[in-house]
Amino acid sequence: MLSIRNIVIIGSGNVAYHIVNAFNNKGIRILQILARNERSAGPLSEKFNIPYILDSSGLNKQADLYILAVQDDLISEVAHSLKLKDQLLVHTSGFSPLETLSGASENTGVFWPLQTLTTGKPTDYQSMPVFVEGSSKENEQLLAALAGLISENVRATDSAARRQVHLAAVIAANLTNHLYNLAASLLEKYKIPFDVLVPLIKETANKAAMQHPLLNQTGPAIRNDLKVMEAHMEMLRDKHEYREIYRLITENIIKLHSKQNEKL
Repeated sequence: MLSIRNIVIIGSGNVAYHIVNAFNNKGIRILQILARNERSAGPLSEKFNIPYILDSSGLNKQADLYILAVQDDLISEVAHSLKLKDQLLVHTSGFSPLETLSGASENTGVFWPLQTLTTGKPTDYQSMPVFVEGSSKENEQLLAALAGLISENVRATDSAARRQVHLAAVIAANLTNHLYNLAASLLEKYKIPFDVLVPLIKETANKAAMQHPLLNQTGPAIRNDLKVMEAHMEMLRDKHEYREIYRLITENIIKLHSKQNEKL
């Protein structure tokens, strides 16, 4: 089976940066970067010594793989603008289905790294799950082999399963981070730094990695400590949105664990 050795990256944001960085010194050559603006493409090009273009008319058509690292609502439009024929073209979205690339090339796929990525911030690629999907078994095998160069956790899934993982990831990371922000604002009232919560956050995350989160639940809701919960609600009386979030999550914890206890 053929292997992927030459890649063109379309995009120059966080995901593009980490794809280039991850494959650096892995025997993979990034031929070119296609970006919308010089402001983000320039630094990426300079750091990794990769030529960049701002117009798809200058696209190198000799690559083994074209990786679209653009936001979801631009995937189809940008993919079709490349005017590829049978070159392997993939997007990097956890949410968008494979069919988003339909008609843009005869060979398509998905290469989704499941991680929050920030340009310049070190990332452990080896433990990072990479989800792949291909329009054919051969394409999927090619992408799995490529992902295996940087990660020990490669998973082939269809679009429906990947979208479910994406939803779970948003809840586990993005929504949780928003709760961190709410907690930080409550502490600021008394000039208490957020870092007092960091050991608690780390321990909670460590426990989630050891066993199912359902078994790790602690706090007043699972203890059904009504006095504490009522006092918390009163403390949030001037913050209606915080109060509503607290109420909904607390009620859901009580309901979920009540059902779980009924099974025992």
